[in-house]
Amino acid sequence: MAFRRRLLMVSLVLSAFLCVRGSLGQETEGLITTCAEIRVMSSAEADEGRPVRLRGVVTSLSGFAHPVDLMPFTLDDGTGIWVRRKEMEAGEQGPALELGDLVEVEGITLKGNYLPSVMSSSVRFLGKGSLPDPLELSIHELNTGDYDSRRIQVSGVIQAVEFLERPNFNELRLGVRSRFGECTFRLAGADLEYSQAGLIDAKVTLTGVCLSFFNARRQFLAARIYTNDPADLVVDELGNEDPFSVRLAQLSEVMSFDPSLRELHRTRVRGTVTLSSPGEFFYLQAGDLALKVNTSHELDLQVGERVEASGFLHMPHNRAEMFYAICRELGEGEPVVPVLISLDEALASKPQRAVDAKRDYDDILVSLRGELVSIDQREGEPLRLSLESDGGLVPVVLLGEGHAFDRSLYRVGSVLEATGVCRLSYSESGPVLDWPEPESMSLLVDDLSNVVVVSPASIWTNERLARVLMVAVVVIVAGVGWIVLLRRTVAIRSKQLSEEMRARRDAAVEFESSLRERTRLAADLHDTMEQSLTGLALQLDATDALKANDAQRSQHHLSLARQLLGRSREDLRRSIWNLRDNPLDKLTLFEALEEVAENRSAGLPVSISVNVSGDEREVADFVGSNLLLLAQEAITNAFKHGEASSIELRLEFGVGEVRLSVCDDGKGFDPVSAVGPSEGHFGLQGMRERVKRLGGELKIESAVGEGTTVVASVKDETAQGS
Repeated sequence: MAFRRRLLMVSLVLSAFLCVRGSLGQETEGLITTCAEIRVMSSAEADEGRPVRLRGVVTSLSGFAHPVDLMPFTLDDGTGIWVRRKEMEAGEQGPALELGDLVEVEGITLKGNYLPSVMSSSVRFLGKGSLPDPLELSIHELNTGDYDSRRIQVSGVIQAVEFLERPNFNELRLGVRSRFGECTFRLAGADLEYSQAGLIDAKVTLTGVCLSFFNARRQFLAARIYTNDPADLVVDELGNEDPFSVRLAQLSEVMSFDPSLRELHRTRVRGTVTLSSPGEFFYLQAGDLALKVNTSHELDLQVGERVEASGFLHMPHNRAEMFYAICRELGEGEPVVPVLISLDEALASKPQRAVDAKRDYDDILVSLRGELVSIDQREGEPLRLSLESDGGLVPVVLLGEGHAFDRSLYRVGSVLEATGVCRLSYSESGPVLDWPEPESMSLLVDDLSNVVVVSPASIWTNERLARVLMVAVVVIVAGVGWIVLLRRTVAIRSKQLSEEMRARRDAAVEFESSLRERTRLAADLHDTMEQSLTGLALQLDATDALKANDAQRSQHHLSLARQLLGRSREDLRRSIWNLRDNPLDKLTLFEALEEVAENRSAGLPVSISVNVSGDEREVADFVGSNLLLLAQEAITNAFKHGEASSIELRLEFGVGEVRLSVCDDGKGFDPVSAVGPSEGHFGLQGMRERVKRLGGELKIESAVGEGTTVVASVKDETAQGS
């Protein structure tokens, strides 16, 4: 029984052990435990937030803007990785780490800004460890970007020193250069004594963690060395405290072949100032060579002054320049005479040619002539004048501010001569790919007095010509518009005047027509009514005288009197018809002629027909009225004088005219010998004057015994207007 109990207890313990072991295996499956595993991850894999448990030594603490217990750090377990600290809850506090601490970090992976990194969920202090031995590298190897977060060591010469005060600690920054390149060294927690003289131009050995500069695309730009331990800055050889005691070099020796690598240390040069921008740079020239000297010292150097400069030589743009320079004035120097060149001469430099090599004008004081093609003056930027020379553009840049620029003096199109320092721009390809050749030129000028107008531009510049042309176009357009408006106004006024004149003419015609009608009516009454009444009176007298003696003859005279009375009645009816209202108010001309024909032929042994041809249309009232009266006059003449038995009226509508023909088969007459107004007959003369007033033509064709044809042709203004 006891044996069974022991066996059961052993089984339970063994089962519990296996369960615990299985759960531990599940927890550690997929867990990342080394920095090397993280470094080989892609950004996509690291961004998945994979679990991490790392053990290693703290090699650097960074982040001056963070509290001490939240500072990010680098962890090294044989390789290195960047670790971010999580934000603590209220009341929580993480361990304040120091260099060399052995810690355990749990968290997840991040894709990082350049190298994959870790976001910690907990950092546990395990004890004190030792910093790993640094990798000895050249600055060139350092700048490959492969050693991010690794502890490394490089050697070089300090060329720049800067001391910064941070919220939690101070920081010393050093610019270090070797024959393999340059980098920045940062020492966090440095004392002010490090920024004193003695570090510049010193040969040093630097130890620390490599950190990277990168852009927004996670692309490597450059490397820097970061450390929290002042012991990582080892001065192997102090720099010369007197910068002007170093070797004096001629400008022809600058950055030339030097097996001793002395160009890493300070170099001293002398020359005459040709251009100066205080606090930024100035140019020195000695003979046919020149050098740009970059300095942060606010020196008010004057052109023509002799200066000595001590600094470090670099080759940033296919030409040597001096950086971090310290200068002193030596007094007035010999004036530098500018060389008059063209753009083609400036770009003709061929360094690979040993024979017939062209002079190098880069950094040299020169003069250049060209035509001013543009002026670029923007607030906060240097004034730029673009000159055209040899088919190319040369920007003339005026350094500094406050230049009293007179645009009326420097007009586009003027020929200028500018004196300044020549700056050449080279192709992007370096000497390894091809020989550097200058592609463009600019001219640096310190004062407008060095820009002289050789030949002023014509006052008729392109801008002014454009303005004059614009004004001319505006005037022409306005003139054309005024002419069009005037013509339209004249046309409207002419139409109004024409209508007014037509109305007046119509009124005059109507008045004259009325006057003529009165005259004609008087003649008609004289020729008909008066004579008929006179004859009637004579017949009645004869009837009265014979009624007693000869009744038969008396009755005959009475019959003649009745005939005369009937004729007088007909003449009176005809006169009344002629005086009634204008029938054209309600009828067309053709319809009015038919009505006249019907009224005149009523009760008489005569046939009157009316025919029309052409496109019948309405005619002006004064034209139709006069034609209607003319037709009545012609019919009356055919009755009275021609004794016609058949009369035909033909109305013809032509293009722009109306023609009325009245033909009868009467006895006719001789138009030449026909009686007129002097004999008391107004018919033919009235018809002629009526047609004349209408601006038309009247033709009368007749012969004795052959009838008469009257043709009146007048213009139809209604047809012309349509």
